[in-house]
Amino acid sequence: MLLTVLFTRCAQITPLTGGKKDTDAPRLLKAEPKQASLNFNAKTVVLEFNEFIVLKDLSNQLIITPAMNQLPDIEANGKTVIIKFAEPLQANTTYKMAFGNAITDLRENNPFQDFEYIFSTGERIDSLTLAGSVTKAFDNRPADNTLVSLYDAQAADSLIYREKPLYICKTDASGKFRFNYLPDRAFKLIAVKDVNKNLMYDGPDEMIAFYDAPVKPDSAIYDLKLFKETPAKTFIRKTYATEYGKAQIIYNKPYVDYTSADGKGIFAYSPNPTKDTLTIYYRDMFDTARVVVRYKDRKADTASIRIMSEESYKKLVQKKSLKYFIATNVSSGSLEYYRFPQISINYPALSGKIDPDRIKLTEWKDSMLNQVAVHLTNPQNDLLNFSLESKLSPATAYTLTLEKGLFTDNAGRTSDSTSYNFKTTSPEDYAQLSLKLMFPKKENYIVQLLNDKDQVIRMEFKSFALTETAEQKFDFQNLKPGNYFIKVIEDANNNGRFDDGDFISHKQPERIYYNANPIKLLADWEIENEWKVQ
Repeated sequence: MLLTVLFTRCAQITPLTGGKKDTDAPRLLKAEPKQASLNFNAKTVVLEFNEFIVLKDLSNQLIITPAMNQLPDIEANGKTVIIKFAEPLQANTTYKMAFGNAITDLRENNPFQDFEYIFSTGERIDSLTLAGSVTKAFDNRPADNTLVSLYDAQAADSLIYREKPLYICKTDASGKFRFNYLPDRAFKLIAVKDVNKNLMYDGPDEMIAFYDAPVKPDSAIYDLKLFKETPAKTFIRKTYATEYGKAQIIYNKPYVDYTSADGKGIFAYSPNPTKDTLTIYYRDMFDTARVVVRYKDRKADTASIRIMSEESYKKLVQKKSLKYFIATNVSSGSLEYYRFPQISINYPALSGKIDPDRIKLTEWKDSMLNQVAVHLTNPQNDLLNFSLESKLSPATAYTLTLEKGLFTDNAGRTSDSTSYNFKTTSPEDYAQLSLKLMFPKKENYIVQLLNDKDQVIRMEFKSFALTETAEQKFDFQNLKPGNYFIKVIEDANNNGRFDDGDFISHKQPERIYYNANPIKLLADWEIENEWKVQ
């Protein structure tokens, strides 16, 4: 008998990994014409790489200098990039085609970083450089991804609105820029936050920076301040009505110089802090509100604003939907020991329609409830904001009750009842800062104390007398613990605010000084700090 024995072996199945992941960028093997060619006259360039490649985000990544009116046709074909020029090249000119990270391998998208193809239509490659940085004028922060342009030094200023620059580059994450392969000639130096990517400046819709004088490629570092121009002309951009009795007029620019707003049925108006929005208050008027706004130095505007119909108004009255909405500085449950409670309303209240007896303030002390006298005032004759002056104790619990009908008007609007529980802070909760500043010159200044969220916590104004020294002291009381920063605005025109520049009139934005070193404040501490403003 023949016995056959079959042996079998179990195999362990493992997935195929495909080998080590490719992390290498494509390599340029050959360029035809070759890199840095002189007397270049080709109409087509072929770049050959070591692997299959693709082009990504070419429209944003590619920068050609000098700029071309018509961009070349560029395509990836297997392992090559083919460039076909669509217009004649300038004579005796060095060209740079900066691809950024547009060239990547097909498989893993590894970019051939910052690849540049250089050639000259003349006898030599221009080799000069020009470098600098762009920061935002208002806060001195780096302006990244900003277009920096060079125009001929003799070109009219208006050219930046209608023609592309000769040379361009972009700022990096730190706001720095650098031009390479420049000729020995003078240029206008301009930076633009090119929102629509047309390589030109589109006026106040974009931000701009410029150097005051012509520049030449050299070892100097040019610093530019980016700002948003204020439109030269003032006009009403939009009008709308949010609720019965209130309408808004919105302007195209801040700090409009209006002197009055009136019309049939209009009894009050109020601008917002930046004076680019005007709120109009009216009564006994329906369908359309016609407002005449007058200004200091120009012709008046007449605005027709669509408002609520009488039928819709009557429905609101029937439903008792017209309301005074109240906001207060104690809604968070806490009130600074040195402040009074304050309330604001959404619609003006006239004195004959306010009932102060409906304000009740109760103090909780030693488990006892004590009524606290309250005096309702509006210190700035503001019909929307009121102060509740009273004797408050530090570190004490209170209840503020605003009873229904505190505010009423003839249109049927009324306020509902509401209560707030809050506790006053104590002096030991705060820090005190004594700040000594050494100013660079005797000028008008705005000194701002900022928190770590860039919010202005306190602000002081300083104008120097002839006999004063450049060293000045500022005391800031009752500051919450935390990190603070100092910002100083050189207020050249003494109007109490920061002013942007103007390109056509060659006016730079007002200068900003910023102390990036935090001042750490602790509760119940008094801190002294010095800063040489520069």
